[in-house]
Amino acid sequence: MTVAKTQETSIQGKGEVSAMNRMLLVPFGTLFSLVALAAAAGQQPAMPKYFVNSPLCKMPYVDPFSADVMAIYKKIKLKDCHNDSELVTAEYDPKLKQYRVHTRLDLARKMAKENVTLECGYQKIYRDGNATIPDDAYRMSKVIPLTDNLVVPNDVEYITTRCFLNSSNSKNHKSNITQRDAMTFVQDHLTPEELVHSFRLLNDEQDPKPNVIILGIDSTSRINLRRTMPQVLRFLKNLPGWFEMQGYNKVGDNTLPNLLAILTGDNHVENIEAGKFKVRGFEDSLDYIWQHFKEAGYTTAYAEDCQSLSTFNFHKPGFIRQPVDYYLRPFVRAIEKTLKLERRFETIFCVGRHISSGYVWDFAVQFVQRLLEETPMFGVFWSNSFTHNVFSAGSAMDHLFREYLLLLLKLGLFKRSIVLLVSDHGYRFGNIRTRTKSGYLDERLPMMWLYVPPWFRKKYPHYVANLRKNRNRLSSNYDVHMTLQHILQLNTRSHEAFDARIKAKKCPNCRSLFFELPENRSCSEAGITEKWCTCHPTTTVTNRTQYMAVARAVVQGMNQHLVAKKLTHLCENFQLNSVEVMDRKEILGERSTTAATEHVYVLNFQTVYKKPKFEATVRWNPRSSTLKMNVDELSRKDSYSATAKCVKDSLVKKYCICKKLPGKQHK
Repeated sequence: MTVAKTQETSIQGKGEVSAMNRMLLVPFGTLFSLVALAAAAGQQPAMPKYFVNSPLCKMPYVDPFSADVMAIYKKIKLKDCHNDSELVTAEYDPKLKQYRVHTRLDLARKMAKENVTLECGYQKIYRDGNATIPDDAYRMSKVIPLTDNLVVPNDVEYITTRCFLNSSNSKNHKSNITQRDAMTFVQDHLTPEELVHSFRLLNDEQDPKPNVIILGIDSTSRINLRRTMPQVLRFLKNLPGWFEMQGYNKVGDNTLPNLLAILTGDNHVENIEAGKFKVRGFEDSLDYIWQHFKEAGYTTAYAEDCQSLSTFNFHKPGFIRQPVDYYLRPFVRAIEKTLKLERRFETIFCVGRHISSGYVWDFAVQFVQRLLEETPMFGVFWSNSFTHNVFSAGSAMDHLFREYLLLLLKLGLFKRSIVLLVSDHGYRFGNIRTRTKSGYLDERLPMMWLYVPPWFRKKYPHYVANLRKNRNRLSSNYDVHMTLQHILQLNTRSHEAFDARIKAKKCPNCRSLFFELPENRSCSEAGITEKWCTCHPTTTVTNRTQYMAVARAVVQGMNQHLVAKKLTHLCENFQLNSVEVMDRKEILGERSTTAATEHVYVLNFQTVYKKPKFEATVRWNPRSSTLKMNVDELSRKDSYSATAKCVKDSLVKKYCICKKLPGKQHK
């Protein structure tokens, strides 16, 4: 497959194309980028060399369309999850301020190709707060008749539906055609007093409360977004007000530490390694930013698809108390247990008649549609299903996600809201990590786009000027956390003016993106450990004696770690098979004496049994031949789903190669 290469600059232009969303034509301005101008003049624009270029950080630019990546990239066409028409539909009645549900007898007769009657019912879904693990529990009511034009009661937030077509020509008076579906309803639970207070917050000219909506797509680097989702990228570039943080660097391995850094100002790596997240109630004890927004009068929401991969539930008990006002977890749990599932892209993709992520984005649309004019909103909407395991799968969802963005535009979200389009990290394993040069950077550079609305750009031009400056400066999740804290007190003039209690715990000097970030900033100053830092140039070590000595020490350290963790009865002992490459990092700004006594290496190697591929960032003292390494920080470059079934700890899964045990698999 041939994909035309495109160049980019950090210079923002105006919008360029018109976009159709269902029956809505959304006009934009015209984009004249530097690339287009160069192309018109017959010139080939030069690639930028760095995303960030300072004495302490030289973050290399990555070409999304390099030959090694395009050799394994294949655009994927989206296949629908159903080929029938919806027999049950819902709409919001603005006069009643309630939802109506309709049954479609006309469509049922077309499906059956005969005269039939339609019999439908629904079951209410709700969270079982009394269960031992409430996040894994849900309850469903008895089947309630669903008549046409039914006004949904205010206490019904989630339902599943089922319909039968009754035919007089059938012996049992019921045809074989039946349809199951599921729906969400964002009901308004504000009291009259709360409505008055919320209206005042929304319309306070002196201290306006912007809505904050975070849209998250798992495992999407800023590089892969360009490769797989060009229509979404075009939307972002064409709507004035978006700023891309091209120097954004992740701070943890997988979703949990990276999302926690945004939501709590702490990645909690120590607590993750100590297993505290397995303790029931621990997650409830953390200080989430949505709690601060709730205290400020906001209505809050959190939604995530793929209940087995959910950030706060993957091998963890999740929340005891419902963490936000509108929480999709019980609905997702219920529909994945009761509706037909179809796997694509190595995970659950279709749930019933719909794409898994569609339930999340529909919920986000409902949240905005229902509450935009009533209360300040804070919502996090996160999708795992189509990007988690296959790096090219985003291409299948490009046009569909763009349609959701256009629908949110039509609803008015971008008039007064601050919106973040983010990811947790790039691809951590698979072909792009094992077969491309850019995989190392792709994993560490998630996308981060921040949108500020017209009124904000007019009222706070100095903040907008800082956003422009910050686009190509080193930033991290902790800066995003401080940005969210800043939104709650926009009149704060400096980072020093913030109460110390709300500064990011893991990075007290990290600051809001509305403030100018230091131009000459190191990874440690941004709260990024050396394992994940992309700022330092590397040189490949060609001395075999040197890299083999480091590799043997690393493997020995891994075996010692298995003993310390008491895993030797489950996990195979490691033996070095081969070294793919070892690079030495040049730590910018480090004293020459320190560099001479301790080298930082990135080692890519393979061990014998099952031939797993690992990447380790280590410190090595060449004089004493001693090693400093955190085994829990090891990166696994190939999938470990088939080799780690004997353990449930997400950290251990990366490096445990399960033994073949006689009889039943060891639990």
